[in-house]
Amino acid sequence: MSAKKSIIKKVLLPCLLVILLVGHAFLVNLGWKGRDIKDHYKVVPKLNLEWTKFASLDQERFVSLLLSLYLLAAAPVDCYEWDYRGLLSYMRVITGLDPYNKNPFFFAVYFMSYRTDSDGRLIFGYLDESQEKFPDDWKLPWQGSYVAKMRFKDNDLAYRYALKSAKAPYAPPIVRVLPAILE
Repeated sequence: MSAKKSIIKKVLLPCLLVILLVGHAFLVNLGWKGRDIKDHYKVVPKLNLEWTKFASLDQERFVSLLLSLYLLAAAPVDCYEWDYRGLLSYMRVITGLDPYNKNPFFFAVYFMSYRTDSDGRLIFGYLDESQEKFPDDWKLPWQGSYVAKMRFKDNDLAYRYALKSAKAPYAPPIVRVLPAILE
């Protein structure tokens, strides 16, 4: 009996989750194509963390990975057209399912910095959340300092993130020099 339960838990449940996520992706794309454009930006589907945990059937890390992959597959084409507030809530669900998943934070740095309006600046608040979860990571604040300097032309914010990166315990020596250059 336990072998059947093991097969169900290891094989059938992940397959069911893949089918559900493919259906979700299909419905999201179908909804975007048939939607009358009232807003300038595309609406990102809202996910509820508690419902997603329940629907993941005890496979939270796997679902988090699938949602991250779906986000990365859909984003580079039209990420600057998305509603960033909805996108951040979507990414918070991913990090809520798997607190060790850094992919949404890197996604925010790389793909959500195309717009330099007030919604584009939301990524810096999200990066502050990453510092709470990963205090020893130097890569996220390093990338945040680059985005602040190059895309947003904000030297003070770039200096602040470079300083966070330099204070990380495993930062390479070149990273420790960056705040002096930006000062």
